[in-house]
Amino acid sequence: MIWVEILSRHRDIAARFRIAGPEVRIGRGYDNDVIVDDPYVAARHLRIFRDERGQLVAEDLGSANGTFLDGGRNRLASLIVDGGQPIRIGQTYLRVRDLNHAVEPERLARPQWQILPVTLAVALAAAILGIDAVRIWLTQVGETRASNYLTPLLSIVAMIVIWVGAWALLSRIFAGRNHFFRNLLIALSAVFAFSFYNEFAQYLAFAWTWSAASTYQYLAAWLILAVACFLHLREVGASRLWLKGALVTALLAVAVTVQTLQRSEAFSDSGRQITAHVLMPPAFRAVPFRDQAAFFGEIANLKSKLDSDRVEVRLGETPR
Repeated sequence: MIWVEILSRHRDIAARFRIAGPEVRIGRGYDNDVIVDDPYVAARHLRIFRDERGQLVAEDLGSANGTFLDGGRNRLASLIVDGGQPIRIGQTYLRVRDLNHAVEPERLARPQWQILPVTLAVALAAAILGIDAVRIWLTQVGETRASNYLTPLLSIVAMIVIWVGAWALLSRIFAGRNHFFRNLLIALSAVFAFSFYNEFAQYLAFAWTWSAASTYQYLAAWLILAVACFLHLREVGASRLWLKGALVTALLAVAVTVQTLQRSEAFSDSGRQITAHVLMPPAFRAVPFRDQAAFFGEIANLKSKLDSDRVEVRLGETPR
């Protein structure tokens, strides 16, 4: 007895045929044991039989488009069927197995909703909304209004839902399953990482006058986005991860290069931006405030140097 399975493009079983005879003929013609509705398959394309050792052999019957192993480019006149690697004829994938083919052991059933992933998703969502709410509260300088909180928070929720929905749709199209919850965890993790980094960088800039984290904030944003996109692409399909990683890395390099050039040109035209982009409560200031007399003393020294340079320019000398 021989089993012939027609596979989908995701390598899932689309149809299964049981042949009780000693051999199987596969093709588009109606005189075959297995009829394949594929215009690129010959009328009599493939013959499956057992050799003198009892092994299943697939023999091409002189088709125009040939017979290939899945992923292979070499046209094969005949091959030993192992029951694992699919065979491609035309644009159709087949898998041939005998009666004694060993199947994988049964999988343990898991609950549809596991406590840990759900808890993690809820915690990430609460942390994202909490960080944004605290940021709004710290930067609030006018009368407190509900719309000041609801509008940004709802915008974040809408952005995450649209982003996750788009990746879930792509996963459904190319992988056969939407993987909505996994894509949701990836998106929530990325937004949380960016929100935490952004607020921490602003705190360092305001409290410690350390501008490096804030200056290169765009690098962190692009890196987080690239990692999230790669993880989403892995959910869409686990094949060719190296190619997906290379594509994401190339796009990351292009985006970082373009924005770095834009920032460099902006700095050359208007000067470097201030260190602290967001003003926080004075209690957050960790570096001691400058003494008033010392501050105005430095201003006076700077004014004296500028006046000296102006005089030297008028006299035709090169300023020191």
